Amino acid sequence: MKKLLMFTLVLWPLVSSACDICGCSNGGAYFGIMPQVGRPFVGVRYRLASYDSHLNSQYLRTKETFRATEVWARVYPVRRVQVMAFVPYYFNQQQEVSSGAIRRLQGIGDITALANYNVFNTFWDSTRVHRVNHSLLLGAGVKLPTGRFRYDQTDLSEVNNPNFQLGTGSVDALLSALYSMRAGAWGWNTDLTYKINTTNAQQYRFGNRLTANSLIFYAKELPAVTLMPNAGVYAEVAAQDHRSGVSNNQTGGYVTMANLGMELYLKRFSVGATYQHPMAQQLAEGELKARSRATFHITLML
Repeated sequence: MKKLLMFTLVLWPLVSSACDICGCSNGGAYFGIMPQVGRPFVGVRYRLASYDSHLNSQYLRTKETFRATEVWARVYPVRRVQVMAFVPYYFNQQQEVSSGAIRRLQGIGDITALANYNVFNTFWDSTRVHRVNHSLLLGAGVKLPTGRFRYDQTDLSEVNNPNFQLGTGSVDALLSALYSMRAGAWGWNTDLTYKINTTNAQQYRFGNRLTANSLIFYAKELPAVTLMPNAGVYAEVAAQDHRSGVSNNQTGGYVTMANLGMELYLKRFSVGATYQHPMAQQLAEGELKARSRATFHITLML
C-alpha cells in the first residue's frame, strides 16, 4: 500500500503538468467548398479527427478521437450579406495506450455564427459574360460558450485536459475571408479564419488560431448530376494557451494537410466528402501528433 501511495505521489505531478497535451475538439468554423453561391441551405456534416499525445512518455501516452455531428446552415437576409451558423455535437474519446483504459465525453459543443459581406461578386452580373468570375466575402462572427468546459485536475474520473472539453467556456470572436474564382469548369476556392479567444471563468485562455484552406476544383456536368473533384492544402497555426496568465509551453503549434475531396450536386441536394492527410506538423513541442481527418456532408438547398 505504501509503494502504491508513493508511486501515485510521484506520478501525479507528471500527469498534472502534461495533461494539457491532446488534440483539440473546440476549434473554429471550417468552410471548405460550399454549395451554390447565393442560395440558402441547411445540412448535416460529420467530422472525424484523431491524435496521438504524450509521445515521449511510455505511461502517459494516449490516443484521442474526436467525432462531431454538425448542423450547418446559410441564409441571405439581404442580397450581399451571408449569415452562417454551425451547431456541433461531439463524441470525444481518450484511450491510454499502456492500460487500454478509455474515457468518453459527449454533448453539444460551442455554437458559432458568422456574417459575411459580399465585397464583389461577378457571378451575379447578368449584364455581360465574364471569362473569369470572382467572389470575395469578408466577415466576422462569434463563438458562444454553449459547450461544457470543466478543467478540474483533482477529479480523476474525468479527462483533465482543457483541449478535450466540449467547448472553451469563453465567448470568442472570429474574422473570416472567403474567395472564389472560376474559369469554365475549373475553379479555385480559398477561405481564411482567425479566431480570437478570451479568458473563461476558470482563468483559462486558449491560444488564438489561424486556419487557411485552399482548393482547386473541376466541375464535370453530367445529364442528371454535377461532379466536382477537388484537391488542395489546409493549414492551421495556434498560439500557446494561458492559465491564470501563465503560458503553457506544451500547447500551440502548426499543422499542414493535403486535401482530397469530391462534391456531388443532384437537383437541390449536395453530398460531399473530404480526406485530409498531414504533411508537416509541430504541435505541443513535439508531444502531439495529428492523424488523418475526414469530413462528410449532405446538404439541402432551400
